[in-house]
Amino acid sequence: MEYRIVSVTEVDNKPALEELLTEYYTVILQKLALVGGSAKNEPKDMASSVLANIQTFLPPTGRLVLAYGEQNRLVGCGTLQQARPDAGELKRLFVRPEASGNRLGRALVDARMEAARKMGWRTLLVNAVTGNRDMLRIYESLGFRFIERYPECSDPIELTDFFDYMQFDFD
Repeated sequence: MEYRIVSVTEVDNKPALEELLTEYYTVILQKLALVGGSAKNEPKDMASSVLANIQTFLPPTGRLVLAYGEQNRLVGCGTLQQARPDAGELKRLFVRPEASGNRLGRALVDARMEAARKMGWRTLLVNAVTGNRDMLRIYESLGFRFIERYPECSDPIELTDFFDYMQFDFD
């Protein structure tokens, strides 16, 4: 199956993105629960919050990268937001199970890394639920290194112990 990956400047189909993000947050909250953490909000509310703040993830200070499959079905996403003047934070990497195994996760990370490079950022920051081996493996393979929680992390501080934090520095 072929997939199309695009960086968008606006969201054409908000219901489809909200559905995808709700799936993402459902999975993340399940993984978080497995390591002993919990969130205060429901997946649908978390997805709605992203949509309400979508400008954070659109140019000029962010990027929203989407993956589409057959019949233009949204099957994956990833966001990039400015963390500080010289750094970005990678968030919301998700590929639906129907599209997994096709290196889409890696392609979504590559697209956001290239966008960050073009934006002139020197550093990328990311976090993943502890034990989320699929996600951590992608970042490790690209040269990200483990660090302590970074001050700009957009996740609640009370969840610190349930996440691994990583950093990539462009040469």
